[in-house]
Amino acid sequence: MKKKLLTLSLVSFMFIPIVNSRVTLKNENDRDVNFSQVVKLKSEYKDFNGDSLTIYNCADYIDEELISEFEDRYNCVVNYYTFDTPETMYNQLTLQPEGTYDLLCPSDYMIQRLVREGLVEPLDVEKETPVYAKYSASNLRTKLKSMKADTNNDGVKDVDLDKYTAGYMWGTLGIIYDPYCSDTIREDVKSWDVFWDKKYNDLISIKNSMRDTFVVGLMHGYTHGKFEHVEGIDQAARETFLLELEQATTEEQKVLAREKYNKTIQGLFDLVINREDYQNTIEIVKNELISLKDNIFGLEVDSGKNDIITGKIKMNLAWSGDAVYSIDQAMEASEKVLEYYVPEDGANVWYDGWVLPNKANRELACKFIDFLSEPVNAMRNMDYIGYTSFIACDEIFDLISSWYGVSSYYEEGEYFASYYSEEDGEQVDGSIVEYNGKFYECIKDSQGNLPTNEEYFIEVDKDELDIGEAYDLGFIFGDKFESERSGVLYPYNDCYNQLIAQYPDEDTIARCAVMNDFSDRNDEVVIMWSQVKAYTDMTPYYIVLFSLVGIIVIYFVTKLILKNKSTRNKRRLEDLTK
Repeated sequence: MKKKLLTLSLVSFMFIPIVNSRVTLKNENDRDVNFSQVVKLKSEYKDFNGDSLTIYNCADYIDEELISEFEDRYNCVVNYYTFDTPETMYNQLTLQPEGTYDLLCPSDYMIQRLVREGLVEPLDVEKETPVYAKYSASNLRTKLKSMKADTNNDGVKDVDLDKYTAGYMWGTLGIIYDPYCSDTIREDVKSWDVFWDKKYNDLISIKNSMRDTFVVGLMHGYTHGKFEHVEGIDQAARETFLLELEQATTEEQKVLAREKYNKTIQGLFDLVINREDYQNTIEIVKNELISLKDNIFGLEVDSGKNDIITGKIKMNLAWSGDAVYSIDQAMEASEKVLEYYVPEDGANVWYDGWVLPNKANRELACKFIDFLSEPVNAMRNMDYIGYTSFIACDEIFDLISSWYGVSSYYEEGEYFASYYSEEDGEQVDGSIVEYNGKFYECIKDSQGNLPTNEEYFIEVDKDELDIGEAYDLGFIFGDKFESERSGVLYPYNDCYNQLIAQYPDEDTIARCAVMNDFSDRNDEVVIMWSQVKAYTDMTPYYIVLFSLVGIIVIYFVTKLILKNKSTRNKRRLEDLTK
C-alpha cells in the first residue's frame, strides 16, 4: 500500500467541460474544486434501515465526507478504520473473527495472499458492482485479469484478481529528484545506477519498505549482469526495447516491442516465486542493497516526500502519488522545481483494490464500491488523495485536463468564457480547447458551437499558452468516453512532470512489472531485508580499532624502551660512583 497524500494544488487555469455542471477551479495554488453533481449511472437505491458496514482502509486514502454522504443515501452506519501497511491489515484481519470487516482495500500482492489463504470471497463485478464495471478503465481491469491467485493453496494460480477485486487506485515506483543538483541528473535517473553514483553520496533516501527496495536491488543487479546465467532473462532487453521503439513505423510494432520488454521485466520480478534456485536471487538483491547503504543518506517511511522539498535530500525513492505531492508542494512553497522519473531499466506498477472478506455484509459493501465509482465521487476522491483512480470517464479526463493542460474540443462539452469570481476576488480564464491542430479560447459561454465560430471562440497562439506536445491518454480513457472524442492532452510545460507521474505513458508502463506475492518464500525475503538493515560496514571500525591497538602497542613498547634505558643509565651511574 502506498502512503497517500491529503491535498494537491491546482497547476493550471481552465474550466472542466462537463454537461450540466459548472465546475470551477480557483487559481494556480489551489485545487479546491467545487464539484457539482453529474447526472450519471448510480448504484440503485435501497434503504438499509441502519445496517452497519465496517471498512478497513489505508490511512488518508479517501475523502471522508463521502462516507457521511453514503450513510445518508443508504440509511446505514459506516465503521471506518485505517491501517499503515497491508501487513498490519493482514495481521489484524487474521486475529479477528470472520465477519469483523466487510470491506478491505489492500494492494495487489496482498490480495493474492488473501485469496490463497481463503480469507476473501469472489466478487461478481458485472452483477454486484455495475457502476464500477461501467466506468472502470478496461486497460486496468485487463491488468488485474493478468494477475493470478492460487485459490487452493496448491501452488497453481487458477483465478485472476478481477474475479475478487474492484480496482481503486494505481501508480508506479520511481525517483523524485532535484533537477538542479547536477548537470547530468536528468540522464542519470534513467537508470537505478544513480543510487550507487558517488556523485550523489548522502543525498539519497530510499523507502524502509522490503518490497519497494527489493525492486531497486533487483534492477541494479540485472543491469550489471548478475542474472546472465538465468534462462529467459534477456540482459540486453532495455537496449533492444529502446531501439525497436525508435525504429517502429506502426502501432503494432510498438505494441510488440512493449510486450516483449514487459515479459522480460515481469520474468525478472517473478524469479523468487518461479525458480527452485530462488535463494540466488535473494542473495544477489541482498548484496546489491548492502552495497547501496554506503551511498545513501538513510531509510525513510514517510519523511522523504518532505525532505526533498526542504532540500535535506536531493533524490528519493518515491511512489508516484507522493511524487506529485512533493512537486506541487515545492512549487507552492518556494517555486522550487522537482521532477519524477521511472528508470528505463524497469520498475514496479501497483494496483490497490476493494475485496470482500469472508462473511462480509456484501450487498452494502458492493453499494459502497459503486458509490465511490460514480464519476463525481471518483473525481472528488482523486482530487482529495492525489493518486490515480481506476475510474476512467469523461469527467475524470476533464478534471485532469483542468489540472494539467488543454484537451480537444468535443461537441457535448460545455465551455465557459472568462468571468470574475466574487468568491476568489479575481478574473478566471475562459475554457481553452484544441481543434484541428489550432487552439481557441472561449469568449462566450458555449455548448455545441464549433471553435471556428468567432462569436464564441477566439484563436490563440500555442506559444502563448506555454504548452507541450500532444500526450495521448486514449489507451486509458478511449473506450470509456460516452461520445467520440480524443484522449489527447496538451500539457502545460510547467506541470508536464506531474501529469506523467499521475498518468504514465504506454512506454513507461511497458517497463513496469507487478511484484507478485512471494508466497511461501516471503519469510526468506523478510530475513534478507532484516540482514540488509542490520548490516554495518565494519571496515572503518576495524581501522580505528587497529589504529588504537597500534597506538597502545607503540606506547607500551616506547615506555618499556625508556624504562630499560633508564635502568641502564642508573647502573652506569652506580658503577661510576663506586
